[in-house]
Amino acid sequence: METESRGSVQLSVVRPAEPQLPVPALRPKTTFARRRTRRLALAIATLGVAAVAFIVSRILLQPPMVEIVQPSRGPAIEAVYATGVIEPIDYARFGATVAGRVAELRVDEGDEVRKGGIVARLDDRQPRARLQDAKARLTMAEAEIARDQTLMNRGVLAVQTLERAQQERDQAAAAVDLFARQLEDYTVSSPLDGTVMKRDVEVGETVAANAVMFEISSTARKRIAADVDERDIAGVRLGAALAAHADGFPDEAFEAKVTNIRGQGDASSRTFRVEADLPGDTKLMIGMTIDVDIVIGQRANALLVPTGAVAHGPSQGGRPGASFVFAVENGRAKRVDVKTGAVGTAKVEIVSGLKDSDRVVVDPSDHLRDGEAVRVSP
Repeated sequence: METESRGSVQLSVVRPAEPQLPVPALRPKTTFARRRTRRLALAIATLGVAAVAFIVSRILLQPPMVEIVQPSRGPAIEAVYATGVIEPIDYARFGATVAGRVAELRVDEGDEVRKGGIVARLDDRQPRARLQDAKARLTMAEAEIARDQTLMNRGVLAVQTLERAQQERDQAAAAVDLFARQLEDYTVSSPLDGTVMKRDVEVGETVAANAVMFEISSTARKRIAADVDERDIAGVRLGAALAAHADGFPDEAFEAKVTNIRGQGDASSRTFRVEADLPGDTKLMIGMTIDVDIVIGQRANALLVPTGAVAHGPSQGGRPGASFVFAVENGRAKRVDVKTGAVGTAKVEIVSGLKDSDRVVVDPSDHLRDGEAVRVSP
């Protein structure tokens, strides 16, 4: 405030205060350093992503790498596969020829029996009584003939009466023979030498006529019975070699030759039965299930490729589709349809479609296409 004197009057003049301008605050130097660091990190990250994208794009754009091999020459054995079972050549399923109650059993499962040996008896009281009655009638008829013969010699009996008595004696003798044979039917005997594999009856049970009571098999002679698919049976021949494998003997192969091919197939399973006799000293046991490979062809100088080189089209009727391989020509994969023969675990026989000089992709990818550019691995 200022005071001015004008005459005798003093005036007070109030001047407004000068405005105070704000002083800008100084930012720390560290803020600019952080911004600079962030920008540098962002630039480096951008360059890294660009580099990775470049590398990935180069990799993806490159043709796929494949391994190739040339077909080789070697022996090929073509075989058909089948499943089978070991069964006895001599066996029987039998019982009593008459109905009755089982009174006695003399054997159990696993017992050895001889041909003609008694294995069971039925209750035979009634047929035995009929036989005794017939024998008594025969005795009476013979006594009647003796009496009539004496009377005829004395001339008091006609010849016709004696002949009638002789006829009655013959009828009584025939009845004795008949009832004796019927009595034998109540005794069950083994029809062959062998082992009791199954017994389907117990003492006291009533069995029907010709019902199966026992299954007996001879272990001296055995054979393989295999069911071959109807699509493969045309190639099987009598005398063809086969190899059988059983789970009970995983490290062994049992060899045999085809001895019989059934002329009529099974319409339900669409298979044909093929049999092969086994040697007497075989380890295979009756009832064992086996896998069988039957040889239908052998070639000494077949064209072979690795098993993985052969691919197949869509399946047809439950079987693999058309076979093909990929050959490499002028840096590109070429699909080649082939016809295969024998198929093994490591090699496949090529019957037609390839040459010895072709270069075949060993294990083609599912994504490999015909005409696609490829790189051959060194």
